[in-house]
Amino acid sequence: MILAIDIGNTTVEIGFVEENFIKSYKLSSDLSKTIDDWFLDFILIKNIEKNEVKAGFISSVVPNLTEKIKNAIKKSFNINIYTVGEDIQVPIKINYEKPEEVGIDRVLNAYAGINISEPPLIIIDLGTAITFDIVNEKGEYEGGAIFPGMESSIFALFSKTAKLPKVDIKITEDIIGKTTVKSIQSGIYFGYVSLIDGMIEKFQKKLNNKASVILTGGHSEIISSGLSHKHILEKNLSLIGIKLLSKSVKLL
Repeated sequence: MILAIDIGNTTVEIGFVEENFIKSYKLSSDLSKTIDDWFLDFILIKNIEKNEVKAGFISSVVPNLTEKIKNAIKKSFNINIYTVGEDIQVPIKINYEKPEEVGIDRVLNAYAGINISEPPLIIIDLGTAITFDIVNEKGEYEGGAIFPGMESSIFALFSKTAKLPKVDIKITEDIIGKTTVKSIQSGIYFGYVSLIDGMIEKFQKKLNNKASVILTGGHSEIISSGLSHKHILEKNLSLIGIKLLSKSVKLL
């Protein structure tokens, strides 16, 4: 068993990964937490799982958390830690103008995507930001688009307006909201469903309508229910990518 850690801007996902099984936990990406705070979190999870972990693998887009979490993992599990993008490179060609600018999460999703579906691919990750990532027919990363995530939009609306409340994101059946809360929920849900359906349509046209669509990220299940385009829903895409990369490490 390996420990796969995906550090995002909103959550830290901790995955216990075996060959055909992933069990994960999510913690808040709290920049104020110390190494000891993270250590206690990992000890609690370790005591719940009680499984032998051979090594740890980290994918991170939050540099300020990476070292803290690495040290906490070493302290709690006493294992070697490998960082994706530093200790292990993702074996996929990147056709970005400046490849170093691509977030490791986007590259990792692309790598995982080509291992679960034939390219070309449109991979949509619904997190703090919504990323659209394109993999061409050769299995190469082409680029994509970035849009503010659902939580980010709600926070902006709530913080910039005096009378609009902060609401929960949920599947909405009626597009016509009869209260302020339901109106916001309708706008967020149907607005983002329409956005993603529209972007898929534009990308498909660019790719000659040959691309498979993969949906992942924290809000993927909510959006999945409303999309008109056929797609694969895989919430653990980044952890699958880490699992695949871990096989290249001979120390396991």
